[in-house]
Amino acid sequence: MRGADLIGADLRDTDLTDADLTGAFFLTQPQVNAARGSAGTRLPGSVTRPGHWTARV
Repeated sequence: MRGADLIGADLRDTDLTDADLTGAFFLTQPQVNAARGSAGTRLPGSVTRPGHWTARV
């Protein structure tokens, strides 16, 4: 999702499993918290991986 502008995007229940979000713009912690992801999901340094995301199997 390099270069994606996520300002105001509703990511509730969005499956971000193994997505690379390191180049996305305006990604916020509440957006990440509302989404689903995994240990393989790459995040920018400005947000923290939520504890409810699944571990890679």
